[in-house]
Amino acid sequence: MNFGKLQLNDEVKKRISSAVDSGTLSHAILLTGGTEKERKELSVLLSQALLCENHEKPCLKCDTCKKIKSGNHPDIILTEGEAGKQKSIKIDTIRSIRSRAFIVPNEAPYQIFIILEASGMGEEAQNALLKILEEPPATARFILASRSRDDFRQTILSRVTPFAISEDSGRAAGEKENTKASKAAEEIFSALMTKNEARILLGSAALEKDKKTFKACIEKMILMLRNSIIAKYKDEENITLTENKFSAKFTEKEIINMMGILKELLSDADKNANDNLLVTRLTIGLMSCIESDRS
Repeated sequence: MNFGKLQLNDEVKKRISSAVDSGTLSHAILLTGGTEKERKELSVLLSQALLCENHEKPCLKCDTCKKIKSGNHPDIILTEGEAGKQKSIKIDTIRSIRSRAFIVPNEAPYQIFIILEASGMGEEAQNALLKILEEPPATARFILASRSRDDFRQTILSRVTPFAISEDSGRAAGEKENTKASKAAEEIFSALMTKNEARILLGSAALEKDKKTFKACIEKMILMLRNSIIAKYKDEENITLTENKFSAKFTEKEIINMMGILKELLSDADKNANDNLLVTRLTIGLMSCIESDRS
């Protein structure tokens, strides 16, 4: 891939070039780190590379590349939030993107939706975007750009391919909280495999009176459960040892029921349900999913 004058580290260039040149670039990608200008430039370059008419992509000289550069291509839809300002991208804007994604492109093989400073999406907007990322039309591609991946819910992160332009600025600020949520998720999974209710309560104790971490932990667990189901049917490099063990321990029905419990808890957490009650329901709900003849 031709990166023009944009300066990126060799590893990022190699990963992006490989995906673009082989035609395997994900339908949804997330660009993090760098400056606002760098994120925007790379988003535009990727759009040009995806739609360029010539062999060297992007050539920057064909009509398509020129239209994209000037902002006049009808199949490039750009939305831009305000850096560092939460909820500057309204849910109605995301709903509009979802509706437009199902419209036949004007002149390109597909439409490309660029969301710059995507951290401007609040939880409702992210949930709305998730629906189209989960089941996208074949003619739609999505490029999200933001300062840090910590700005997004785990459910969004599980549906995008990330590329860090440079060191993920702002990551350190959220590192402690994310580590706490991930550790709790691992401990609860281990406790579930022993079918020990007391251990589940102990593992979830760190989530009490910390709703943000509770929600991050639930999202992490939903992703782990999803990977556990996938592990039953195929091998994937990103599936962890814990997820593989969990897959072997429980039936698909049990895992799906656990996902249902967690999604319900996540929804209730968004509605400001009582923190302590949520943690108690987490333990009771997960244990109820284990079939009686296996407990």
